[in-house]
Amino acid sequence: MIAVPAPTLFGFSTATVAGALVALAMCFSSLVFTEPAPADVLMMAVIFGVPILGEARFGRVSKAQLALWFVVVGLGILATPLSVVVPTAITHQLVTLFLAVGAFVLAGYIAADPLPRFWMIIWCYAIGIGVAAIAGIIGYFDFIPGTDDLFTRYGRAKGTFKDPNVFGAAIVPAMTLIAWVAIREFGWRMVGATVLFAILSLGLLVSFSRGAWAATALAIALLVWIAMVRTRRGSDVRRVALVTAIGSVSVIGALVMALQIPEVAKIMSQRASLDQSYDHGPEGRFGGQDKAQKLILANPLGIGTHTFREKHHHEEPHNVYFSMFLNAGWIGGLAYIISVLTTLFVGLRGCLQMNALQGPMLIVTAAFASLAVEGLIIDSDHWRHFFLMMACIWGLADAQSPQIAARQRRTDS
Repeated sequence: MIAVPAPTLFGFSTATVAGALVALAMCFSSLVFTEPAPADVLMMAVIFGVPILGEARFGRVSKAQLALWFVVVGLGILATPLSVVVPTAITHQLVTLFLAVGAFVLAGYIAADPLPRFWMIIWCYAIGIGVAAIAGIIGYFDFIPGTDDLFTRYGRAKGTFKDPNVFGAAIVPAMTLIAWVAIREFGWRMVGATVLFAILSLGLLVSFSRGAWAATALAIALLVWIAMVRTRRGSDVRRVALVTAIGSVSVIGALVMALQIPEVAKIMSQRASLDQSYDHGPEGRFGGQDKAQKLILANPLGIGTHTFREKHHHEEPHNVYFSMFLNAGWIGGLAYIISVLTTLFVGLRGCLQMNALQGPMLIVTAAFASLAVEGLIIDSDHWRHFFLMMACIWGLADAQSPQIAARQRRTDS
C-alpha cells in the first residue's frame, strides 16, 4: 500500500498547526480581564481553522448537541424584541452561539484523535488555570504591591478573571484532573500533582466562592466514587482510599493554617454561612428566583435577555436554568435542560465502558456534573470552562462510537 503524505501548511503538518491553535486557546482561556478576551480571538481561529485544515471528525453526539444549541440561541434571538435592552440581548445570544459552536469544533477535533488531543487540551487548560490561581494568590496576599487591585475584587481573589465566582468555578475541572492523576500516577508525577493541587486549593480558598467549594467537593466525590465502582482490583481500591484519606487530611490541615490569618478567617466566617443577608427578602437572591419562576410560568415565549435584571429585579436570577427559560421561552429552556442531561448521560455511559477513553471521560463528566449542579445557584451560561467540559464529553463520546472509529480506520489506511 502506498503511503499518502500528511497534508502540510507552510511546511508544517495540518495536525501540528491545528494543535498549536487549540493549545494556545486553552492556555489563554483563563485570561479574561476583558470582553472579548484573548482566548476568544484564538477560539475564533480554532472555529474556522480546525475544520478547514481537515482536523475534525464530527459524530452524532456533537451534531445532535449543536442542533439543540441552535434551538436555544434561535429562540433566544426571536425573543430579543421583548427585551428592554435589545442590542445587549442580541450580543448576549451571539456570544452563546459562539461558545456553542466552539464546543462543537473542539468536540470534532477531539473525536478525530481522542487520547493525545484530550490530554493536550486538558493539561493546557490546567496550566492556564494554574497561572490564574497564582495571580489570585499573589493579589490576595499582596505579595507584589499593587496587585491586589488587579487580581482581587470585593476582598476576594479573582485571578485573571473578572469575577471571583467564575474564577473559583474555573478551578473545578483542573482540580478534578489533578485528583485523577493523584489516584492513578506514581513517583514524580504524583509529586507534581500534589504541588499543583496545593496551589489550586489555595486559589480556590481565597476566591471565597461557596458554589465553587461545593462544586469541587462534588466533582472529586463523583470521581472517587465512580473510580471505586469501576475498578476490579483490590489494590486499586486501596490506593484510591489511601490517596483520598491523605488528600482530605491535607486539605483540612491547609484550611486550619489558612484560618490563622485574620483576614482569611474573617471572610471565611462570612462566606461559610448559608444564611447570607443578600439571599433573603423580596430583593434578595431567593426573592429574585421567586419572581423569575412566576415570570417563566406567565411568559411561554420568554421576556427577552436581560429584561429580568433591567425591569423586574436588580440582578439576574442566579439560576442558569431560570435564565434560559426567561431568555428563550419554554422550548428554549427545555432544549438547554435536554442538552445538559443528555451530555451527562453520554458522559456517564462512557465512564462505564472499559476502554482507553474511560479515564478521560470520568474526569470531564465529574467536572461537568458539578458545574451543572452549580448552575442552580448561579448564572453560568457564558462560562468557557462549562462549554469546554461539554466539548470534551461530546468528542470522547463520538470517538467511542463505532461510526467514528470505523471512519478513523478508513482514513488511517
